[in-house]
Amino acid sequence: MTLEIRGAKVGSRWVSRPAALLLAVALAGIGGAWTASAEVVDSHVLRFEAVPSFINLNMTTSIEVEIGTSYGAGLDDYRVTVTSPDATTAVAWYNFSSVGTLAVAYGDPASGFATVVNRVGQYDMRLDYFDGANYVVAAYAQLVATDRLVVFTEAATASNEYTDLHNCPIAQEFQRGGEIIGRGYVKYASTGAFVNGTATPSAKGNITGTLFGLTKTLTWQNVYHFWRSAWFPAWNETLGAVQFTVTASDGRGNFGTGQSEAFGLTAWKVIPAVLKVVTTIQNETGVPTVLFERGDTVRVNARVTYEGHNAHNREFPGPLNATRGGVVAAALGYGPFNATSGQFEQNLATLAMTLDVSTQNWTASYGIPATAPLRGDLQVVVLANDGANPPNTGRQFTTFFGFQEPPEEPTTPPTQPAPGFDTMTVLLIAIVALVAGLGVGAAAFRRRGGKSPEAAKAEEGKPSESAEDEWEVKEGESK
Repeated sequence: MTLEIRGAKVGSRWVSRPAALLLAVALAGIGGAWTASAEVVDSHVLRFEAVPSFINLNMTTSIEVEIGTSYGAGLDDYRVTVTSPDATTAVAWYNFSSVGTLAVAYGDPASGFATVVNRVGQYDMRLDYFDGANYVVAAYAQLVATDRLVVFTEAATASNEYTDLHNCPIAQEFQRGGEIIGRGYVKYASTGAFVNGTATPSAKGNITGTLFGLTKTLTWQNVYHFWRSAWFPAWNETLGAVQFTVTASDGRGNFGTGQSEAFGLTAWKVIPAVLKVVTTIQNETGVPTVLFERGDTVRVNARVTYEGHNAHNREFPGPLNATRGGVVAAALGYGPFNATSGQFEQNLATLAMTLDVSTQNWTASYGIPATAPLRGDLQVVVLANDGANPPNTGRQFTTFFGFQEPPEEPTTPPTQPAPGFDTMTVLLIAIVALVAGLGVGAAAFRRRGGKSPEAAKAEEGKPSESAEDEWEVKEGESK
């Protein structure tokens, strides 16, 4: 069989390149050569063909006859005979009352030719003109039937693992623990029409998908016209390319299969899961801080979890622990971090973290030695992995923290004066008091006639001269 890529002649019509390709696929499946041919013998006949002339099993088509001129009133009677691949025949009459086109359904058991298309291959059609006594060949044509369905595969994930946006994006890489939505677009090889689960309910339950060795029945999506189901890669699923296979039947004798690519850029791939790590830095009392002194203890805490995101993988989420072979370590240092070695350029310590069963958190402690560098750009990076091969991993850096000198010892404060007057005020008061005292003393000295206090004290008790004078009798005075 040879078909030109530009198109194929079916009956008396040329079909487009896409239709020709589908035709080639279907006919290759039939397994035999087929030559599309049509020949009109009667000059009154303009066209004789099946529309469409390429169908799937249990479909219907319309066999059409068109005349351009008439033999006369009541004389335009034609008979069409269709011979199926198993040599059975079906007949229908075309009685024209005027020039034009008449069409009769083929493949409907309740009307027209009253038969079904249930054999794959070429159906020969013959048009005979009946003149009332004899049948004369007027035209020939062919109809082809196939049982092939064309299946395309597509993959999506329920949500983006990094943004948690639940929009079922198209994807080809899937983390362990995620959700793979396997889709199959199923079309009839003949017409390219979708095998529609609503229009063709017999297809429901007959279209399946297989992934990770697990086969599921696909359900119909009436808006986007695909059949789909979900698969959930385990936490330790084998990495690399995986193939998704769709096996389809419409329940009416047509079938097909389709697979995703086994390798290459468009192959579906399983990749390791990314573990979520949340870290904190504390001192020995459990208080978060970023400043430490030599001799202090740095406590590193980490919460490591498998994240479910917006997928429906119920078995995946939870804390990393011994159940899945969890191992968590920490590196303390400064400078650039080397992801290959798992250390900083200036690595001060590598710490093995232990699981606290009660909290399901991982912890480690670091006693700061007397030789520790005093700087403020220190960090701890926590590295986590589980027991899968290769493992699922997670990594997280803490905030920057620093080692500093201890604060200086406080000096003895100066003695504070007692509450009251200050020194200057007291000195002024003393001077004023002294001056006042000197003034009082000078006044007393004057009252005593300039005698010293001792002489004045010796004369105390003696009668004063003025008193004795009062008793003196003076001359000329009488007593």
